[in-house]
Amino acid sequence: MKKLTKRSLVAAFLLVGLSSQSFAAESLSEAFTNGKVKGELKSYYFDEAYDSANASNNSVWANGIKLGYVTNSFKGLKLGSTFQLSSTTSIDDDAGKQNKTMHASGAVLSEAYLEYKYKNTTFKGGRQFISLPLIKGSGSRLIKESFEGYFLSNTDIPDTLISLGKVTKYQTRTDGVTKTTNSASFSNTNSNVGDTGEFNKIGTDGAISLYIKNNSIKKLAIQAHYVDFIDEVATLYVDAKYKFGGDFKPFVAAQYYNSNYDDNTIDNSSMYGYKIGATLVGFNLHASYTSTDDDGNVTRGIGESATASFTNATSTTGNYIAGTDSWQVGVSKKFNSLDAKIKYTKSDAVLEKNDLEQTYFGLKYKFSGALKNLSASAEYTFYDYGRGNDTKDKNELRTKLIYKF
Repeated sequence: MKKLTKRSLVAAFLLVGLSSQSFAAESLSEAFTNGKVKGELKSYYFDEAYDSANASNNSVWANGIKLGYVTNSFKGLKLGSTFQLSSTTSIDDDAGKQNKTMHASGAVLSEAYLEYKYKNTTFKGGRQFISLPLIKGSGSRLIKESFEGYFLSNTDIPDTLISLGKVTKYQTRTDGVTKTTNSASFSNTNSNVGDTGEFNKIGTDGAISLYIKNNSIKKLAIQAHYVDFIDEVATLYVDAKYKFGGDFKPFVAAQYYNSNYDDNTIDNSSMYGYKIGATLVGFNLHASYTSTDDDGNVTRGIGESATASFTNATSTTGNYIAGTDSWQVGVSKKFNSLDAKIKYTKSDAVLEKNDLEQTYFGLKYKFSGALKNLSASAEYTFYDYGRGNDTKDKNELRTKLIYKF
């Protein structure tokens, strides 16, 4: 852990030092002087209780910080970095359930990138947070996932964004995450020593990404994302959402996945989904459905938040297993500074033991006045796994206290 912390700090100073030497000028000095610092102080407590395996009950309290700096633009050029630190303050987890999610004490330089913009074209290369349907790092735990990649995006076509890039490495939440716990393979040669996740090589030669988003038709948003995990699998994701407008703000949406594997012994697969919603008396309501092909599993992408399924819930990866049908209904409402959400999700799988019902309750409160920028949230999920003799239950509590500055 200490070695990783030193490497991260040295890299951060080198980023600033080398940049200053290469582009030393008064205007560049102003770019650094006028740069922006953003950060978060975070304290998370998670608790899991199992009805049929008391030895698996666990709890963990972790604290940490995320600190980022971005220079002001100088002739279209920006430099950015984000440092994350996590410390497991207290843990009761004999079964090691939190090794892949929260149990990590250490530091990692999650962002160290160069961004250059010329007219309507932008290049961004290096370590960076990515949020695309099939490449999306999770921020639900103390350490947010990141990637190393290189992207070129353009908006010359009206109401259209086109992004082409390649990701080569994936930074997990903890070093307990292995290639078998994510949708696309990656190497992790130094796992389960209780440290933060490092940047691990993706597959044999990374993944090629092509993303397109179009809003040229009024009230209709369309996006498509194609990712080729070289020598492994190519996945296409497409969705469309139409908003009708009016007092009730109704909408309809549809989505489609398709995965084609390089290994002929693995069945190709697809998944489709539908979603409808509206707002009534300030309550946002939705209902959704997804279905996966019976022949094989769909590759959802890489990153624990690469779960664009319309039936996305606290636990979602099962939705992509062959022959799984999922339904979801949900309601949310904002009460001044308080956000409240309720979701019920049911997944029927081929194997009864893979069936899952989830009932989710979430509250988030944003403070004001002297406590401005402080937020507190609590999420509680009831899980009901399997049917018949395979039935088992779990309850999970997640609480978070975050101060942003």
